[in-house]
Amino acid sequence: MLAYGSELNQVWTNLIDNAADAMKNNGKLFIRASRENEFVLVEIADNGPGIPPEIQSSVFDPFFTTKGVGEGSGLGLDLVHRIVQKMRGFITFKSVPGDTRFHVRIPIHGTL
Repeated sequence: MLAYGSELNQVWTNLIDNAADAMKNNGKLFIRASRENEFVLVEIADNGPGIPPEIQSSVFDPFFTTKGVGEGSGLGLDLVHRIVQKMRGFITFKSVPGDTRFHVRIPIHGTL
């Protein structure tokens, strides 16, 4: 797999930080990596309150945040999305109360 190590670090950091924040540091975080066809699949899941359906379509938008003023820039998931796309991968998520799962897929054989 060809990838940008420091940028992948930003992906994992943002996803884990968001999960911890959503759970208010009182929940369970689940991280799994596996091979899925021609991709490396990394799943980051938490048992927090979930992402409300009415805002799910906006979570990757630049400057979109659910945090209060001064608490978040709204750039974390936008940055994650752009980094994963740069590596010719893709990110998806499913969220209901008690179960939010982000899936990052990065091609095993790719060109940077």
